[in-house]
Amino acid sequence: MVLVECENLDFRFKKAENLCNKIRGPQRTPQLSLLLRPAAIVHIEEGERSDDDMLSSLFLLLYAIRQWSVHGLPSEISPTVAYLLDRGCANDTEIIDHLLFENMLHYNKHKLPSPQVDVRIEMWVQEVTSVSELTQDFEIDLYMNEYWTDPGLAYDILNPCQGNLSFDWAVMQTIWTPNTCFINSKRAQLHSSPFTNVFLMVFPNGSVWSNWRIKSTGPCVMDLTKFPMDSIECMLTFESFNYNKEEVFMRWGDPPLTQFKDIVLPDFTMINYSTSSKFQLYAAGYWSELTVNFFFRRRYGWYLLQGYIPTYMTVFISWIPFYLGPKAIPARTMIGVNALLAMTFQFGNIIRNLPRVSYVKAIDVWMLSGICFVFASLVELATIGFLMRNEGRPTLGRGSTRRWNLSKSSAVGDAPVQKSACIQYCERLDNFARIAFPLVFTCYNLLYWLVYMRTALEGAPM
Repeated sequence: MVLVECENLDFRFKKAENLCNKIRGPQRTPQLSLLLRPAAIVHIEEGERSDDDMLSSLFLLLYAIRQWSVHGLPSEISPTVAYLLDRGCANDTEIIDHLLFENMLHYNKHKLPSPQVDVRIEMWVQEVTSVSELTQDFEIDLYMNEYWTDPGLAYDILNPCQGNLSFDWAVMQTIWTPNTCFINSKRAQLHSSPFTNVFLMVFPNGSVWSNWRIKSTGPCVMDLTKFPMDSIECMLTFESFNYNKEEVFMRWGDPPLTQFKDIVLPDFTMINYSTSSKFQLYAAGYWSELTVNFFFRRRYGWYLLQGYIPTYMTVFISWIPFYLGPKAIPARTMIGVNALLAMTFQFGNIIRNLPRVSYVKAIDVWMLSGICFVFASLVELATIGFLMRNEGRPTLGRGSTRRWNLSKSSAVGDAPVQKSACIQYCERLDNFARIAFPLVFTCYNLLYWLVYMRTALEGAPM
């Protein structure tokens, strides 16, 4: 058996052929023969090794020859080379040197690795920082993971000692990538503190894993009909910007989305998510589109404390005049008007932080109904005032002269004063209002909460 059977090797790699030519050519030196002797012993003692193992040894020898071309031929075998030949695997330094320098001489990052590249996508949700009703969008921090195979980056023939190699953003710009992006985002930026948060891992068989941490702002679909007992749906759509589905086929991984923690905001709680995929038609063909939908449910506790409970108190205060009697017109008027102004102020304080939609919201129905109840108590007060307008006025004599009926009053003395028919009617009207107003308001509350709290009864967090 010869030292290295170059004639029997399948020259799938140009470097192996060049090395054999160097071995058989006139450049063979005693130092090179000394280097080849350990490899020959390995092949003799382990004669059942495959051609791939022989090629691995050849590449290790090529590393030594390249080092000698730079630093000159040594008088004896380098301890590093002897260690590599004895160990039989290449460390990260040699592999990185091969990928970044030797491999890049014939690598074209603009050429597809295969006729159709299969790209698998996984999303890791780190945090949702805000959901805005005014701008109808949400802001999310997430990790995007892309997996594909690039045969041009394979290095398993080098018999690597480690199972993978990790790189940064600079190396990622020198290789082929699917050029994916969020096509419906309003804003998107890579985190760059303290450096660009991009991770790249290459496996011996050419599999590539890229991971980048991004902050994105996406649109939300809002239906405020049931506000503040409503839900909001936000979405992000992911696709390759440069390649259609015939060139890059994108699909969700398993699992498609991983949530690091429960997403709870001051106003919202993320209750669910869903993923979907479709082919979107453009002028240049069909593109693979991956969409993730996030569902948020509003936490309505703040609106109960700042909107509903103060409205209850204001409506209850508007019922106090029913117990003051028909003659306390000034006091009743002051209470009713102040209650109406308080309702108007509460209404404006709530809706100023909401988008100006053209349909009626649940909070609008509640506040307007509260204003109607306060206004109805003022109508009842106006009725009492109208009936009592002539009560207690002085009588007119027959001679068209004004005089007080003092003789009649002194004749009565300490006899009990009889209430006039007008006062008795007003008191009956107040008694009716004391029962009717709470009863109607209670029925209205039952109807309102049954209609608008249906989603909250299903388990909405407060």
